[in-house]
Amino acid sequence: MIYIGFDFSCNKPACCININGNYHFLVWPLELDKKSIEILATKDIVVLNRDRIEAGTTSSEKFRVHVTMAGILAEKILKTLEIVLENKTENIKIAFEGSSFGSKGDAGLQLAGYRYILMDKLGKLYGLENIYTYAPLTIKSIAGCASKDKKGKDSMIKALSEQNIDHEFIKTLRDNSQSLKKKTNFVSCVDDIADSFWILQTMIIKENL
Repeated sequence: MIYIGFDFSCNKPACCININGNYHFLVWPLELDKKSIEILATKDIVVLNRDRIEAGTTSSEKFRVHVTMAGILAEKILKTLEIVLENKTENIKIAFEGSSFGSKGDAGLQLAGYRYILMDKLGKLYGLENIYTYAPLTIKSIAGCASKDKKGKDSMIKALSEQNIDHEFIKTLRDNSQSLKKKTNFVSCVDDIADSFWILQTMIIKENL
């Protein structure tokens, strides 16, 4: 069985894949700086950087660009998964974080649109019945972080660092997290990668996999 967890955003979606107990972490950031890419890559994170398409000025122009970018991102993710999964399409379960109750406005609608375009393509390839979504609070609870820092970001990273998993990224979080930081803050995508792990774990626990 193959389990996949997505922490999906328009700018830096991240993915955790468990293949027979072995973990793989991937991110598809939008215009991530070279230094951050190098830091992540040395920790066995697959980074597939993307270029931005200028959105124009009118609402129609912006709409068209975002639909195009959502399609490009979905296709890039699918092609990456096909390589990592060696074209397997069976015995695959996929989890996403659902929208929070506070999500609203254009940003919330845009995120939902990008996510549904990807979900549709994943559903056609792996079966829509194999895709699950969970509320953000449910995921934080599984990580043991529901009552901790406001957004749960640092606590989710710390909770991942405490997992006894043999992967360079997790070992670095556990033994020398400073090497994943620029000054005092973690480099971009570290929080998304951690979230993708807990989204995957939530599916395993909730669906008794």
